[in-house]
Amino acid sequence: CLGNPGLGHPARALHTMSSAVIAACRASLVLPRAAVHQGRSNVTRVHHAAPSVRSRTSPSRGATTIAMARVEKSDSEWQKELDRTAYQVLRKKGTEPAGSGQYDKFYPTEGHFQCAGCSNPLYSAQSKFKSGCGWPAFDKCYKDGVKTETDVTFGMKRIEILCASCDGHLGHVFEGEGFTPTNERHCVNSVSVKFVKEATPTPLEEAKCT
Repeated sequence: CLGNPGLGHPARALHTMSSAVIAACRASLVLPRAAVHQGRSNVTRVHHAAPSVRSRTSPSRGATTIAMARVEKSDSEWQKELDRTAYQVLRKKGTEPAGSGQYDKFYPTEGHFQCAGCSNPLYSAQSKFKSGCGWPAFDKCYKDGVKTETDVTFGMKRIEILCASCDGHLGHVFEGEGFTPTNERHCVNSVSVKFVKEATPTPLEEAKCT
């Protein structure tokens, strides 16, 4: 995911991306970041556990936070379980073309979004907003449901967002754009998530990830 080109933030590294790289990101179905995976060993054992919810309750909101049960699978297992596009984005850190995703212009009022790889709850329907960036945008996530890593590919520094349960690539998070009160935009690939029309079984606390 890229920064919003219509925003005037010249100091942000995302706006210094070359036009060639932007064109490549938007023209290809997926853009694998294979270099990121070099040196990473595949996990060969599967821990058969689904994400669960802590019984600990936030005293201020009456909501719980997610207790991550790790979902770890080998690369070959992910290839068998995911379709080609989902595998390239979730496991190889690809990017779907801007404006092409199923959820780009989808704005439900109820329900939530889960990780497409492991069904970990990530975002409420209410956290989704219209940013005009070409990818689904969320201004907060379920607390402890999303984790971040520094991404220095394409000659710039960005904050990558991943599912905290299975490490599936979601996209990137950008700050300081002023879209919503949280001042945070999660730029997410549609193929990385799946929408569930029901609310989470237990109310979950929401928070910024940065």
